[in-house]
Amino acid sequence: MINVRSIKNLKEDDGMTLKNGKRVKFKTGYQVATEGIECKTPEEAMKAIKEYNGNCGVWFSKGIYYIDKSHREPTKTKALRVGRDCQQISILKWADMSLVYC
Repeated sequence: MINVRSIKNLKEDDGMTLKNGKRVKFKTGYQVATEGIECKTPEEAMKAIKEYNGNCGVWFSKGIYYIDKSHREPTKTKALRVGRDCQQISILKWADMSLVYC
């Protein structure tokens, strides 16, 4: 399980994907967010992670922690559909960690 220290250790433009509060990586599929919250402190970020039951993406940029409730979709078509329906800018392609714009 991650903790506040894990959040504090994120560098600029660094992030992680969590499933049930543990870091995960997949070889295939796409990660798509359905909603999100911005947090100013690692403690606020941990609270948001708990509210999403540890199923989220976390990234740190310009002093803000972004916490997105997210899940993995096996196909690009389905992931893009979910991303567009949820007004997301992009989805993550696990195979090469690239972004696919919605």
